[in-house]
Amino acid sequence: MKFERSLLMFVFVILCIRQDNAFAQSAPFHRYIIEFRDKNNSPFSIDDPAAFLSQRSINRRIRFGIPVTENDLPVNLNYIAQVVGAGAKLINKSKWLNSISIEVEDSTILDLINELPFVKLSYPIAPRYANPITNIKQEVTNYSQKLQAENVLDYGKASSQIDMLHGSSLHQQGYKGEGIIIAVMDIGFYNVPNLKVFDSLMVQGRFLGGWNFVKNNDSIFYSGGHGTSVLSTISANSPGTMIGSAPGASVYLFVTEDGSSEYPIEEHNWAAGAEMADSLGADMISSSLGYSEFDDAGFNYTYEDMDGNTTMVTRAADFAAAKGMIVCSSAGNQGNSNWFYITAPADADSILTVGAVDSVGLLTSFSSNGPSSDGAVKPDVVAQGIRATVVEPFSGTIVSGNGTSYSNPIIAGITACLWQAHPDKSNIEIIEAIKKSASLYFNPNDSMGYGIPNFEIADLMLSDKAPQDLSLSKPLVYPNPFQKEFGVLYYTARLQELDIEIFDIVGKKVQSFSTVFNIGYNYLPVYLFESAANGLYFLRLNFDDHQEVIKVVKED
Repeated sequence: MKFERSLLMFVFVILCIRQDNAFAQSAPFHRYIIEFRDKNNSPFSIDDPAAFLSQRSINRRIRFGIPVTENDLPVNLNYIAQVVGAGAKLINKSKWLNSISIEVEDSTILDLINELPFVKLSYPIAPRYANPITNIKQEVTNYSQKLQAENVLDYGKASSQIDMLHGSSLHQQGYKGEGIIIAVMDIGFYNVPNLKVFDSLMVQGRFLGGWNFVKNNDSIFYSGGHGTSVLSTISANSPGTMIGSAPGASVYLFVTEDGSSEYPIEEHNWAAGAEMADSLGADMISSSLGYSEFDDAGFNYTYEDMDGNTTMVTRAADFAAAKGMIVCSSAGNQGNSNWFYITAPADADSILTVGAVDSVGLLTSFSSNGPSSDGAVKPDVVAQGIRATVVEPFSGTIVSGNGTSYSNPIIAGITACLWQAHPDKSNIEIIEAIKKSASLYFNPNDSMGYGIPNFEIADLMLSDKAPQDLSLSKPLVYPNPFQKEFGVLYYTARLQELDIEIFDIVGKKVQSFSTVFNIGYNYLPVYLFESAANGLYFLRLNFDDHQEVIKVVKED
């Protein structure tokens, strides 16, 4: 697996799954995907989901009206047994993709497997496990100098990355992610149990377990420090030093990435990890992994493959979303490379893809660009990914790092807090509120998507309660300044008609229309006519019993 040497550990891997690819001959393949035709004669039934899903996973489906379907059924155990009986070693299995990954010693075994009547197709994904290497790649690189200690607040040096998103508004209401389970997918979580910033995570029993899908064991804490730094942006809870974006959330930690090589098997590992997260009842997945190019160019994707439907990992991400989970994915760090675009699964249409900006909201040069090749807005949103505050996994020192690897889990954590505040809302409703709250919602672009979210606004959009803060009882206009369009967010305790008027700086009325506000929070998009000049305007909202006048500024 390549690490971005100019960036801090966005784990970027590449793969392409196509049976007709012309693979390089430099290394013989020993690991394969076997796809099955069906799940016939399964001992499991969709009428008895408790046999293969946890009660929490079942409850999520019930809560959001999601049916248990055939793709929830485990891969046919008899099929697996016959493949193993032919001489293969089972690596991982994916019920959503109805496939398994295997290792074989020679092609004659694969020939026997391909003759089995239930086998749909097979294709290579990697050579045998990499030989031991003496020149170990650094797993944590390019940390900046230790941060200085001046102006330390309760969040410590993590305050800017939380404040940018107005995440503290949720924390101050008591929503810190409690009751939300996040599955973090990465290369490893070295030293997590021994670091002070994770004391409360471990002592309070909010680390729920983990699995290494690369080695098929529970070894997750002994290598791979990137996941440790990623986890710190969510789970750190050391007041005055560093507090993460969801310090009360529970986590599963899954190793799906192989740091010794870059081969397609890691996508299948990711799918297996996502399925385990679903089965265990996790609410969310946070993944700082991406796939587009590979060690063997025969596996490489093209930009056209970033269409939201093609790659194995993207399909798995969409399956997870279809099961009611929120999937947050790094956009990638390829913005200043030849690839340039987002990397799978960031192209999935039902997930939240996160790019990176600096501490003042300016786009970073490395953040991967959209749109997806089918034209969807990507990334969806952005957060701080330059000098983001993270923990260094070996010493536990609080340092800064760069990459969408960090902007993504920062968003994921605050999203968990938002969902805790609104547990009746679906994953799609939560994601849509986050997008609508963002700074560029009315003018999304290919580099920042819908922009920087404002979780205070997202919280209000999803709420049916009257605002406790008097400042929020006034109409809220955003973004302001605006380009072509802005939104008005307002709470009313009763149904009322509203006349909207817009005046230019000399008092000339340039636009007017009427609408009705229902009880609760109302969100009103306002479009200024296309030829309107830049400058100051006055928005007058005429309610039944009072008026509100708000200054708005149009600029390009």
